Amino acid sequence: MKKIFLLAFGTLLFACSDNEEKISLTHDMQIMLDAEKGFSKDSVIYLADSVKFVDKLTQIAHFEQDNQTGLSYTAKAMSSAIDIRLEVYPNFHGGSIFIQCHPHQNKTIEFDEPVFPAKKQGYTLQFKDSLKIADSTYYDILEFKTPVDSVNACNISAFYYGIHDGIVKVISKNGVQLNRVPAKVYEDAENRRAKERAQIDSIAQAVADSIIKANTPAAIDTSKKDSTDITDEINKKTQEILDLADSIKNCIKNAYSSGSLSAIKDCKI
Repeated sequence: MKKIFLLAFGTLLFACSDNEEKISLTHDMQIMLDAEKGFSKDSVIYLADSVKFVDKLTQIAHFEQDNQTGLSYTAKAMSSAIDIRLEVYPNFHGGSIFIQCHPHQNKTIEFDEPVFPAKKQGYTLQFKDSLKIADSTYYDILEFKTPVDSVNACNISAFYYGIHDGIVKVISKNGVQLNRVPAKVYEDAENRRAKERAQIDSIAQAVADSIIKANTPAAIDTSKKDSTDITDEINKKTQEILDLADSIKNCIKNAYSSGSLSAIKDCKI
């Protein structure tokens, strides 16, 4: 399951002068910024769906920019197109949270002076005390949901950001859920994929070898052809068989890579 979905937050930089008057933050924004004291030291996290797809993400959280208190959080996936940025600026418009969730459309959703639950053009932010995922429970969760109509500039339905842990859950538009999992789940998935790839490569090569063997040109009647014609005909037929075998071998490998082994039926074996 590749490219299941895409999640991205754009970079926003707002400069504030050193002598700008400090603005009193809302209680909810203060909770997010105070998370610096106990934010996860994990620079790599993992998300998995229910059909054994596991993705590896790098995450970084900065709680100060340009000598100003704030939050800039990013998380970028290795396999899928997840690319997240969440930014909190306490001194911009009395305190704002910025979210961007489409890498090409580049539309920014701004929540001014957010007191949760907050709403902006159908997008919502709210706090949840906790969220249980499998055997783990994450606390102080910021839930972001998108509108269910054409106004939605995102390619997701929702994401869940733990103020101590970073992204813990993402829901795609078609309802597929990616949940935070331990590193071992990712390692096991990588080992499984390596074994599966080796098996598929072996099967693909065996099929190609069988095709070559079954279609090797039979002896050609040399009594009616000169040696040059015979050589040319053998070479032509041999190359056609090799091309066919190589094409089918690649088709089988591509079917596995796309996550759809049923597509092998289209390889015209």
